[in-house]
Amino acid sequence: MRRRPYRNGERPDDQRERRRAFAAAVRTRPPLRPTADRELGRALARLDELVEKTLLSGDHDRLLDETRVSVWPRELDAVVTVVVDRLDPPPSVDRAAVAAAVADNLEARFGLRPGASPTERSVVLWQSVAGADSRLAENGWERDVLSDDREALAEFFASDGDPVRARLTRSSGRLHLELRGTNAPVGDRSSSYAVLSRSSALVLVDDPRGLVSVLDESTAGALRDVVVAWGELADHLDERRTETDSR
Repeated sequence: MRRRPYRNGERPDDQRERRRAFAAAVRTRPPLRPTADRELGRALARLDELVEKTLLSGDHDRLLDETRVSVWPRELDAVVTVVVDRLDPPPSVDRAAVAAAVADNLEARFGLRPGASPTERSVVLWQSVAGADSRLAENGWERDVLSDDREALAEFFASDGDPVRARLTRSSGRLHLELRGTNAPVGDRSSSYAVLSRSSALVLVDDPRGLVSVLDESTAGALRDVVVAWGELADHLDERRTETDSR
């Protein structure tokens, strides 16, 4: 039996990282769209499963790249088409209603409607996140796309130099930035904590080991921009998911 070649020359570990990164970006599993139409409900029974399978197939990898968010609406449209075809609704079910349910599912994951305009707030906010991540990368930090931390909005690590990791979370309506030693567990007593003020300034709450002192001014500023960008995106995603659920 002939071995199937790796996609774009990838090795298995590259493929794992790509798919883990994508899974992290779409880790939310929205519920099925409620409907009083029994036939439509049956047609949508495998919706969530097929959306995830399609996203992780490797055929829509442009959705992995935040820097190409301008093409996401078009790519999400393509995902809708594929999922509707795989659901293969019977003739008695309106395919447009199925497509709308798939679009709702994707919007709940990305906060971005398939076919959205490049000027829509969802697209603009994702672009802001990509820009903030890029500025932090220029300071030697990378987003940890392999992180399994489902409570974190995002997690970053210093790829060269400072032995520090940064974890961004949100609770009680406030954004929290935790800095810890690279090998220290989440919530370690030696972690440093900061919160984002109403004026978008990072306010240090606790710094028992002086981790903040190892950050230069440029890195500290880039971290602040990342916190602001991810926070605005998270707020918007919550708003969009609430709107989708209430339809």
